[in-house]
Amino acid sequence: MDEWRLMSILSSMNTEKYINSDKERRKYTRIPFSAEILMQSGNEEWTCNVLDISLNGMLVEPPTNININPNNPCAMALFLSDDVIINARVKIRHTAADSWGLEYINIDVESLQHLRHLLESNLHDADLIHRELIQLGQ
Repeated sequence: MDEWRLMSILSSMNTEKYINSDKERRKYTRIPFSAEILMQSGNEEWTCNVLDISLNGMLVEPPTNININPNNPCAMALFLSDDVIINARVKIRHTAADSWGLEYINIDVESLQHLRHLLESNLHDADLIHRELIQLGQ
């Protein structure tokens, strides 16, 4: 997929419509993934452990004893290597005692490309990710 098409999908991305039910929440293929992300909201900064990841968001294990407003968007950074970083603005869509569901509300083209590559290399199915990117842009 060329960068222009990726930018087109990204600019038309409205993920709100995909979060209406449990069935729709699973519209995007999730892969188990173990990593640490850095999150920031206001003056607060913390780390979370990633449990799984998809084109639409991720499931994370939050730190204990953190008190943040889940209605406020957060900045998120996932460092895949020294020079490969996925940066996004996320919304905490749901919380449980031991996990938060994060939804990407803004992700730059380069980060989306890194995310796509991460998913493709773990799923070994580029066509599936391509279809999900098109679906995300609708």
